[in-house]
Amino acid sequence: MVLFFTGTGNSEYAARFLAEALEDKLVSLNEVLKSGAKTAFHSEKPFVVVSPIYAWRLPQRIEDILKTAEFSGSRDIYVVATMGGKSGNCGKYCEKLCKKRGLEWKGFSGVVMPSNYVVADSMPGEEEARQTLEAALPVLKILAVAIKAGKTIEKTDKTPAAGFLSGVVNPMFNHFAANSKNFVVSDACVSCGQCAAFCPVNNITMKDGKPLFDGKCMSCFGCINRCPKAAINVKGKSENNGRYVCPPYPCKT
Repeated sequence: MVLFFTGTGNSEYAARFLAEALEDKLVSLNEVLKSGAKTAFHSEKPFVVVSPIYAWRLPQRIEDILKTAEFSGSRDIYVVATMGGKSGNCGKYCEKLCKKRGLEWKGFSGVVMPSNYVVADSMPGEEEARQTLEAALPVLKILAVAIKAGKTIEKTDKTPAAGFLSGVVNPMFNHFAANSKNFVVSDACVSCGQCAAFCPVNNITMKDGKPLFDGKCMSCFGCINRCPKAAINVKGKSENNGRYVCPPYPCKT
């Protein structure tokens, strides 16, 4: 079973590739989180968790699933993380969580995907994104072959000061930055409601035709990047950085 969480589509792209290659079931953790359903998963094949990296670890809500979900059938678990470049000690934290649950740890690997951290970076154009996705496909294929054979996978990137980034910076990110306190909505908003419909943690409600943000945001930035009018921003940080949504898998090249 391939379980994925995504904000802008990168991890869904990777997960669909893996599910197809492994001939396995695909499950959206976005839908699980949004529905509030009990996190119980059963698979006779290994579990493959696909998620973006936020500040050198998996998003806190996805770590919570690893901590609390019921996994039955297979005891093998892999984690494949989409990232901008470096994974820090993300894999070590995942390994610790999975082993604590009695799962058989089969490894972690990061896959470089198009940049999507809209509050700090300019979003890639169509051609740049296409090239990055093309480069990711051979990496995903290697991972799929290893997973199908039951072999372990390993990270290939190295992160300077990984312990500090994953152990100190990440908790600070979750405490101070993973929120929607500074989100603003411009007059370009057309009241389409796509932001509320997508939000995986139901942090957005529509009032008088405009989105209102609650206190549950996990900073996936799906609402910002997916807004058809670029009307949602983190004030003073994302206005000039463009928008990015991963093309659906398979990418036409």
